[in-house]
Amino acid sequence: MALTATVTPGKTFVAAELVTNSKLNQLAAPSVTLSGTADTGEITNNSVTAVKAAYGPWFYCTDGGTADAHVLAAAASATTLPTTLVAGQEFAYTAAATNTGAVTVAIVGIGGTVALTKNGSTALDAGDVRSGQLVWVRYDGAQMQLATPNGQPRLDRFATTATSATAYTATFDPTLTALTNGTRVLVRWHATNTSTATFEPDGLTAKAITKAGDAALVAGDVVLNQISELVYDSTLDHWLLTSPVTLATRTTVPVRQTVLSCSVASTGLPNYVAFSGQNISFQNCDTTSLVIAFAAGHDSAGAVDYVGVVSTNTSNVWTISVTNATYYLYAERNTSTGAITYGSVATLRPDYTNSSTISTTTDQHTFNINTMKMSVGIAGPSSSVVQRVFLGECVVSGGVLQTPTLYMPRGQFQSGADQTLTAATNQNLTETHRLGLAPRELLWTLICQTADANWAQGDEVNVQSLIYDGTGASDVGPWFYRSATICGLLLPWSAAGANPFLINKTTYSMAATITANNWRARCYARRGW
Repeated sequence: MALTATVTPGKTFVAAELVTNSKLNQLAAPSVTLSGTADTGEITNNSVTAVKAAYGPWFYCTDGGTADAHVLAAAASATTLPTTLVAGQEFAYTAAATNTGAVTVAIVGIGGTVALTKNGSTALDAGDVRSGQLVWVRYDGAQMQLATPNGQPRLDRFATTATSATAYTATFDPTLTALTNGTRVLVRWHATNTSTATFEPDGLTAKAITKAGDAALVAGDVVLNQISELVYDSTLDHWLLTSPVTLATRTTVPVRQTVLSCSVASTGLPNYVAFSGQNISFQNCDTTSLVIAFAAGHDSAGAVDYVGVVSTNTSNVWTISVTNATYYLYAERNTSTGAITYGSVATLRPDYTNSSTISTTTDQHTFNINTMKMSVGIAGPSSSVVQRVFLGECVVSGGVLQTPTLYMPRGQFQSGADQTLTAATNQNLTETHRLGLAPRELLWTLICQTADANWAQGDEVNVQSLIYDGTGASDVGPWFYRSATICGLLLPWSAAGANPFLINKTTYSMAATITANNWRARCYARRGW
């Protein structure tokens, strides 16, 4: 039945009829007559009829279904849901669970189910509807379309990674429940990668991380605290790194496995440590940073080097045992975090070699010059690759720590002061070269102090240029020698005739014996690799 209302005007005017106030009052008071029977559902606010549904009102429901099969019932006992679906009907409800794939919707009181889609008729992907999310859907005559935004916006996840520098994991909120093509996340790396790497979000299957399309990562492509965007590509089945790789801590260095720069004294010798008792501390680093190059081998991009910088003065960096021995001081770079720590080894001088033989003696360090990797022997016996650079050595004698010897930056030594020559005396000149190993390149020179044989003050001549007259018993010429700590020069200069001559700089003739006091000796040494 239907309810009909008939409205009768209180006054009707005819042509030429005079209008009065009384007649106007009658016009404003029509009479209304109701006939028929009213359907209470049409006048109750919380009820639903096909009439109302045709105009597309939405109704709040409860979801009593599963993650991928939503079953909607009236949210209040006074609400009556439609018995048929009409295009334009809308429903709102709170999802009971996060979907794992395509979703269907059923309305209590209506037989069958319809698909829940997005962007027209596209099936939902995992995570498009989330547990507790308020969902608004509209029936289009064939399926329910998701009218609210997907529950998985492209960049709604950010987390710091964990686990290791080659197998990264992360826990996101909201949780990533499945990998779909184009899934995007933002991460802050907890460690610099040391080689190729994988990524495993929220316990899902770990997938390789690639760059520049599908190229594998190399050590140092992502670094500690860098923020990166990762996009999952279902065709490649990889996570693609869309942000630029980082080259800040992996760079080309002029010399590998050494101190690159540090504070030095007026003599040119390093002076970035001080010692007191058994403790060695950093000094002068706040004005001149200590810069260390850690060699870590090679990869497809070439040399792998990491640079560590110390810019603060730190007390008690090393505490040395009172046991009498020589102690070798090193800085170590953590391959996962990039953090630098410090240690020492007693007695066992590091070995630098081209040989592939790596020592397995406990605490013996071997640096392979070919591979550019440092290894240390460990119990087993075995060895382990580490990133350590030896910075110097010190001696404990009589239970007292002596002045530490710091190795020269960039593996290059020059005498701190030139040495005096003595006439008529066979001389053995030595310099502590501070390289930590026997240098492969060694040179001694003579520096002119006062003009001699037309050589001017400041001129520098290789010692090998000296000529002997061949009459003296010690006429054997100059000889160089070296060890892991010193560079030496044997220079015959005796009264028995083993006197050095030098060609005249301007006449090219053999000059008389040069005057010893007019010259000084200088040493240069290089590590040689």
